[in-house]
Parts: sequence; structure tokens; C-alpha cells
Amino acid sequence: MKQKKEQTRWLLEHVSDASEKWKIAVEPFPFRVGRDEDCNLSLQSKWVSRHHAEIQTSGGLLWIRDLGSTNGTFVNRKLMQESELLEPGDIISYGRSDFCLKRVDSIRPTSAEATSSFDSIEELVHMASLESRLRKLLRERNAIPYFQPILRFPDLHVIGYEILGRIGDDDLPSDPVELFDVAACMGCASDLSALFRERGVDFGRRLPGYPLLFANTDPVELGRLDVLLESLERIHEIAPSNRIVLEISEKAAPHVDEMKQFRDRLADLDIALAFDDFGVGQTRLVELAKTPPDFLKFDISLIHHIHLAPKRLHQMVLTFVKAANDIGIKTLAEGIECHDEGETCRQLGFAYAQGYFYGRPSPIGEFAVT
Repeated sequence: MKQKKEQTRWLLEHVSDASEKWKIAVEPFPFRVGRDEDCNLSLQSKWVSRHHAEIQTSGGLLWIRDLGSTNGTFVNRKLMQESELLEPGDIISYGRSDFCLKRVDSIRPTSAEATSSFDSIEELVHMASLESRLRKLLRERNAIPYFQPILRFPDLHVIGYEILGRIGDDDLPSDPVELFDVAACMGCASDLSALFRERGVDFGRRLPGYPLLFANTDPVELGRLDVLLESLERIHEIAPSNRIVLEISEKAAPHVDEMKQFRDRLADLDIALAFDDFGVGQTRLVELAKTPPDFLKFDISLIHHIHLAPKRLHQMVLTFVKAANDIGIKTLAEGIECHDEGETCRQLGFAYAQGYFYGRPSPIGEFAVT
């Protein structure tokens, strides 16, 4: 039984001419509009510049910025300045072409024909082969830890590394997301997550200066906290001199009562806690105040192109950062890819930074080891 995932799509509906109503999906991001053929939406009009404007997404919010067009971009008939947040129903005008922004939530199908499919014999054989390879990998603990530096603002001193797992088996998906999808289908995602975490800490303890080691969890592990704690006890024994920071998704975090008990167990092991993916989905500020993590990692979707984002988005991020700082949570901006993104994050008050601009995930051989 396979079921389509619910997803939200944004559409631009052409409304300049009632006889020519057509729609275009706003994807992928950044969604560029202009006269040039390489644009996602190409408008052949002398009033439209070659690269006129682009639509971006940050933390589930949609925003638009003008690309220095000759005749400007209008939102709800007003000439926009630099960039603006968008809402469903907004009228966006490029030259003499008007578009209405619409959000379409796909409906989860309910009929048996829409939700059921059967795997072919070839697919079943392929999945059996993948399962055999994956279980062999788990049994032989054949994981390759990678490390991405985490730096402190403003001096950009490296204070720790996030552990990211990789494998060397060409017969299994090399992309971690795909690999965990396969593991989830076979009921061993928690085993794979524990393997990456434990191997990463074992290698990471060789990094000079006993840096912080940020270790990830899979959301399925949060359903069996007793099993997760057994893995955490093992990594505490592996690297007693390193401070481990356990990353869990803010969206999958246990509720207040269970979280308090979990925090107490982590404290016994001298393991800190970080909420990952903050700023997307349901942001529970009240619960954050009741059981604050040690670190709050702001999702990459909020940080990407943040230097170009509307000031209203800056104000929203600034509010979250200040609220976290006020209750003693260390804030970290992840996914920084250029100097301007990093500088904007520094100005917004983030304490720490992570991203390709400061260092890509690399095997331990790329770093000095003891």
C-alpha cells in the first residue's frame, strides 16, 4: 500500500485577460521570471526585463525580489522595494502581465485505485538485494563518518563539528536521505542512525582540542527513548572527554513531560541537546521556554538568501533569536553559503554558524588529528 504525501504547491494564475487564464506552478526555487528563455516563467514583452524578478521560499514563507528590472515589479498594484513577503491572493505584476498567487493543498486520495499499487517482481528482487546489502553494512559497521565545522561568531573560531554518516557501498544509495528511506522500509532506520552516531563519535574523539561533537538522531528513535539512551551511553563511554550534543528535530521533539525526563537522563551522561530544523512547521516557543535545549539550529530554509530577504523576515528571525538568547539557548544558523548570508546572521545575533561557506562535510583525514 503506497500513499501519496500531502504537499503544498504555489501557483501563479494569469489574470490580465479573462479569456486567457492559465496557471503555472511556482517551482523549483528560486523561481525566476523574465523575458529570457532560461527563466522559469518567460514573458515575451518589451515591458519585461530579461531577468525581471524571482520568487524564493524561506521557512515555509514565500517572498519576491526584483532583479533590477527596468519597469519594476508590483505587488497589489504597488511598486515593491527590494523584496517583500507574499501571501495567497496577492496580485503580482510584471510589466503589463498580472498574476494572482494561489496556494493549492493537494487532497490525499481515498479510493483504493488511487492509494494502492503493486511492486513488480523486479522491484521485489531489487529490494531484497538492498536489504541484504544494508544488513551486511550494519553487521560489519561499515560507515564512514564525515565532519562539518561549527564556528563561533564573531571570531569564527571552530568550536565543534556535526557528524554526518556516509557509506562506501556502491550497491546502496549514496544519498543519506535515500539510504534512510530504504532503511525505514526495512525497519532498521534507528540501527543505521545509531551506527552513524557511534562511529562518528569514535572517530571524532581524535580531533584536537576535544571539540563539541553534534550527533544526529532519526525521528523514529524518539519513539523508543530507552533504546536511544542505550546508544547514548555507548558514545559517552567511547569519548568521555568530548561534550556530545544530541540533535533532534524540533518537529519531532517529545512533549513537555517526557522531554523533562529525557533531559534529566542526558544531563546524567553530560550530553547537551540541540533542536534542529527550527523555524519550519510548528514552532513551540512556550514549550521551548519550559524545557529549553542547549542549542537551537535554525533551518537552512530560513538562512538561504537571508541577506536578500524582506526586512519583515529579518524581524521575525531576530525575534526568535532574541527570545532564545533571553532564556539561555545558544542559536546556530545552518546552511550558510556565502559571506553576505553569514554577515546578516551575525548582525541578527546568532551565536554560531555552519555551512558550506565555512567548510564542507569531509572525512577526518581532512582535519588534523591526535
